[in-house]
Amino acid sequence: MFASFLEFGNKAPLLSEADRSTLVLARHQLLLCASDDNLVVKICQEYGSAYIRTLRLLTEMVQTGHKSKVEVKRMAELLIQERGKHIRSSILTNWYNELGK
Repeated sequence: MFASFLEFGNKAPLLSEADRSTLVLARHQLLLCASDDNLVVKICQEYGSAYIRTLRLLTEMVQTGHKSKVEVKRMAELLIQERGKHIRSSILTNWYNELGK
């Protein structure tokens, strides 16, 4: 696993240690990689690792009954307000509308 950590660092030097760790775990433990970072997604695609983006993950939580619509909307708000996640307002509005259906 450490060899993959180094490989990802060489392949994409802009990746943070956290992103490289996420990629290594997804690759070697066959876990789902959750990220909106385009570079992380690109590497997941190149290595055949399963990935999911944030809003899709939150939608899946509602569809599988693990969270309510209110809960995932609050989670998205916390990501934006407290973690500094940037989601274009048009994308967020469309997601809210689709989630409400």
